[in-house]
Amino acid sequence: MTKKILITGAKGFFGTRFINRYQGEFEILGLDAEQLDITDNDNVIKTFAQFKPDYVIHAAAIAVTDFCNQHPDIAHKVNVQGAINVAQACKANGAKLVFISTEQVFNGNVEPGPYNENDQPVPDTVYGQNKLEAEHELRSILDEMWILRFTWLFGLPERNTTINPNVVWNTLQALISGSVMKERSNEFRGLTYVHELIEQFPTIFTIPYGTYHTGAHNPASRYEIAQHILTELGQEQRLAEILQVSDAPKTRDVRLNTSKLAEQGVTFTESKMAISKCLKEFHFI
Repeated sequence: MTKKILITGAKGFFGTRFINRYQGEFEILGLDAEQLDITDNDNVIKTFAQFKPDYVIHAAAIAVTDFCNQHPDIAHKVNVQGAINVAQACKANGAKLVFISTEQVFNGNVEPGPYNENDQPVPDTVYGQNKLEAEHELRSILDEMWILRFTWLFGLPERNTTINPNVVWNTLQALISGSVMKERSNEFRGLTYVHELIEQFPTIFTIPYGTYHTGAHNPASRYEIAQHILTELGQEQRLAEILQVSDAPKTRDVRLNTSKLAEQGVTFTESKMAISKCLKEFHFI
């Protein structure tokens, strides 16, 4: 019997690609904010009861850092209370939950990454605080749940999908427009090819419940990644012209140690190699 998946945030960067990939293998109900207000608990309960999903991927969130900082009440209502409503509906209907969290829970940590799942997060943004609070709340509601703390996902525009700012697309846009790029040599974060992540979900549905850091290993800085992309695109001779270092006073390192997930057979290509793979698949190189 075909398994049912309900996915919130269905019109987002991850959601649109997930649905395109699996709509022939699973019965998928993709819902965006217009179709399901996750802050309306009665509506959430009703929708889940009608569809009766086997799995729920809760990808809906307000993730724009500045908006969350400026509108903390709205952010909390969606990112925390909305997640609670989804978890309660999962419990009421016997659905297993994948909760999409973020590396940003470590954004205020003083010690550098990579962080493992046992490290204490110190989020310094409303978005990061919301996600960490939601994690705690959901653990008290539901046992059958995977919390996946994503790194920064990248990809390129595709038919019937949403594109979000990401390292590869941003670099291509800057190159096309002739803009000078300014990247930090003292910022480090994981960078994961969205399609590699999506391909792992059948395996993720089989691993033990728990919290997992999810994404690719990346030893390179933001500046080094931009250098790599431009070099792959044949712009090595123009690097000094189109790419500048713009460091912040403080080093930022929110990389995640993903060895726990790797032990379950879920692995990712290192970021530079994955970026090259992405560029090849989209025929840029």
